[in-house]
Amino acid sequence: MKKSQKHDANLQKNSTLYFQVGLILCLLASYGALELSFTTSKDYVYSTPEIEDKTIYEVDPKIYKIIKEVTEEPKKEIVKPKPKNPDFKIADDKKEIEKLEKKLISVNLPVDKKVVLKPTDPVFDITPIEPPLNIMAVQRVPVFPGCESETNNDGRRKCLADKLTKLVQRKFDVDVASVLGLSGKQKIYVSFKINKQGEVEIVETKANHIDLEKEANRVIKKIPTMEPGKNNNKPVEVSYMLPIQFNIL
Repeated sequence: MKKSQKHDANLQKNSTLYFQVGLILCLLASYGALELSFTTSKDYVYSTPEIEDKTIYEVDPKIYKIIKEVTEEPKKEIVKPKPKNPDFKIADDKKEIEKLEKKLISVNLPVDKKVVLKPTDPVFDITPIEPPLNIMAVQRVPVFPGCESETNNDGRRKCLADKLTKLVQRKFDVDVASVLGLSGKQKIYVSFKINKQGEVEIVETKANHIDLEKEANRVIKKIPTMEPGKNNNKPVEVSYMLPIQFNIL
């Protein structure tokens, strides 16, 4: 009975030893196989799918500098045209130079050498331009056609004013103001002068609208030629101010 127990204990020890030896051999075999696989393995490239990054990054310009590549273009050579040689003539001696100087400095004078104008010539008498006299200051008021029967200045002035009023009433187109959309009382002032020939010359026209000024000037140009005003029995220019006033309802 003691012998069989001892035999079983030896078997247990041997089996443990055999297991350890077998385990070591397996590890050695696997290690050798791994070494062979690494030495004979080929190079493989592994690629990972690109993932779109939607993250917005802020770059501090103080830290990073953006450098643009500048490609220098080859400079084109500009070919300037050669200036043409001017035709210069060089004088050979002093005589040629003197001839050229005489041609340049020579002045054509009249043969008779008579003075065309003298300081005492009447052409130099400049008569000063006299300003027009006011209708109230002239010695003889201009006479409008149809006012010849008036014998004094008051009658001539009243007749002139009446004739001008009737002319404006007949010729002035009031619809100009209506077309412009104006309403109420409208005033136009026309300043004109009666020259030495008895003709009317417009000096200035003032109104609320330029179209009213044009219409007033059109009517004033229809004033007939008058007998000019006089001072010391000499024709003089006479100024006159004509106010035109009407009402648009």
